[in-house]
Amino acid sequence: MVFKVLKSASGSVPGPAPSRYDAISIKEAEPSSQYERPNNNALSPISGDAHKRFVVVTTLLSLIDPVRGEPTAHSLDRHPHDDSWKHEQLQKKFLDSFALICSTSRTGGDTASAVCLEQGHPSGTILRLARNRGIPEDLVSRLQEVLNDLTAIALTEKTAKDLEHEILCKVITLTEDKIWSLLERLHRPEVRTTIQGAIDRASKKESLSVDAEEATFKQWICNLPLLASLNLRSDPADLIPHIIWASQARWTYSEQLESFLGCEDGELPSWLKYLYKLGRYYAATKAMAKLATKQPAVFTRIHVEPVVAPQPEEFSLGEERTPLLTVLKRLTKTDPDKLKEKLGQTWLTTDPETRLRRACRMTLTVHAEMQLLSFYDHNSHLTPRLLFMGTSKKACYLCHEFMSRHPLTIGVAATHQKLYPTWMPAPCSSVVRKRHKALIWDVSRHLEQTTARDLETRLGIRRLITMDSTAGPSLTTTGTVSTDF
Repeated sequence: MVFKVLKSASGSVPGPAPSRYDAISIKEAEPSSQYERPNNNALSPISGDAHKRFVVVTTLLSLIDPVRGEPTAHSLDRHPHDDSWKHEQLQKKFLDSFALICSTSRTGGDTASAVCLEQGHPSGTILRLARNRGIPEDLVSRLQEVLNDLTAIALTEKTAKDLEHEILCKVITLTEDKIWSLLERLHRPEVRTTIQGAIDRASKKESLSVDAEEATFKQWICNLPLLASLNLRSDPADLIPHIIWASQARWTYSEQLESFLGCEDGELPSWLKYLYKLGRYYAATKAMAKLATKQPAVFTRIHVEPVVAPQPEEFSLGEERTPLLTVLKRLTKTDPDKLKEKLGQTWLTTDPETRLRRACRMTLTVHAEMQLLSFYDHNSHLTPRLLFMGTSKKACYLCHEFMSRHPLTIGVAATHQKLYPTWMPAPCSSVVRKRHKALIWDVSRHLEQTTARDLETRLGIRRLITMDSTAGPSLTTTGTVSTDF
């Protein structure tokens, strides 16, 4: 077994932000009290035979079937009226929305984000932020600019309506790499041909009844080819009306769209999912502004505090010749040679040992959720009152399994139930190590039992792959009649 620690990306914050941000300006404030100073000393990764055993069984289970169950509904995907006026629900939607704008790269695995809300600090409200591969210093200051606008709303210096476009423009600028990746997919020739064909078919249909709702939808849908042919060099400000337009796809016209596109099998075309994803940036803007309007106290000197991202590690089995046979002998009482042969047939290879060995050659990453959980394990005095993490995407299967066993019982909105073998537990100090090892052992035992069962009953049977992300917060939930938010 070989471990190699990788260097972190340049520009990543090496620790908690050295300055505090005032709620109104971005000027540095005085350092906060010792009470707020996190303790991240002497952290080391969990390694050894137990960790090797964990990685191997995780990889094997992923090769059998990477989807471990049905995805759950994200708070931003639920019906607009589900618990929409509960005090904590607005804060949860804010956190999910803020995490969304913190995930800035088209390579979602690098910048997947998680954030917690800590209130009651002498220095003001803290948004404790983690990302899979670290947080550049300039991102903290750019996020603070968004928070300053939200603070202006909270202080009633400006209305949410006054700042809507300004905040959305900053959100688009922050996430432009991800937004452009979605627009590029909509620009694919086959997608544009499909869209134009659907528009042409719709224009040929003559409705016998004069339905105002249908007429409004047809007027709206006519803008779809314009989005699909948008200049990919457009300025962020030019994208604002298109993002607002796209936000209506899911929460205003989803039923008409599915009927319009003939989604009889219940499976949406991939390009429609891209449209839903584009619209979530406007909905996220509205969700954040609504919290500023409804709960202004949250924005008292609000600022971001980054969590240090542990360095990725390279993992491999080295020259180990029969890792598959070894794990099969340990997991089941069935003839391991016969099981290995069946796995080879399922994986379409005559050398399943090499298949597993190559699959175990990977870079391990501590997910943002695990970074936050470890942070609060080491700094229990900073544990937030709201035991919830906002996430830029649904939590993975292993994060869910670990968090559901953790005594802090901090939650996330949803899990997509996909298993990533590249998952790694967070480094920890000697004080926390014993508890973390017990949790990892419990998860590992569960994975081994699941793998043994799947080897006996599910070889060759795979669940449908689900989406990692959410389509965005509901505009109805994030809006009110009086303020448009």
